[in-house]
Amino acid sequence: MGFKLDEWGSFLKVGTGYATDVDGKWCSFLETKKGAYRGNHIHPCDQYTVLLGGSAMVVKEINGQLIEYPMTENEVHVTPKGVAHILVPLEDAILYEWWQGPFEAEPCPGVFDEYTKNRDGPSD
Repeated sequence: MGFKLDEWGSFLKVGTGYATDVDGKWCSFLETKKGAYRGNHIHPCDQYTVLLGGSAMVVKEINGQLIEYPMTENEVHVTPKGVAHILVPLEDAILYEWWQGPFEAEPCPGVFDEYTKNRDGPSD
């Protein structure tokens, strides 16, 4: 078993990213700058995220409600498959993420408008 990190998910105003596939699991290291966001989408498989440094929160749409989940360094945060979510850094943040499958994302426009307004995201 081996892997090679490739630049992936890097955007000038959002931050740098590197990713790889490890036996069918997508893994990434992401820098996300304060004033940016990542996500604003839904995955067909569970996502696991660890905050390695900085400060951030994940916002999820649960039963039509937007719920903010502050992240704690070195704790695994799970976003179940099919749950709309967005990552909002409160200061520059470094994260490690992995999925129980390949990276696939379906955009969810309009769900997190209050969190994307005046912020830079991957599709901006």
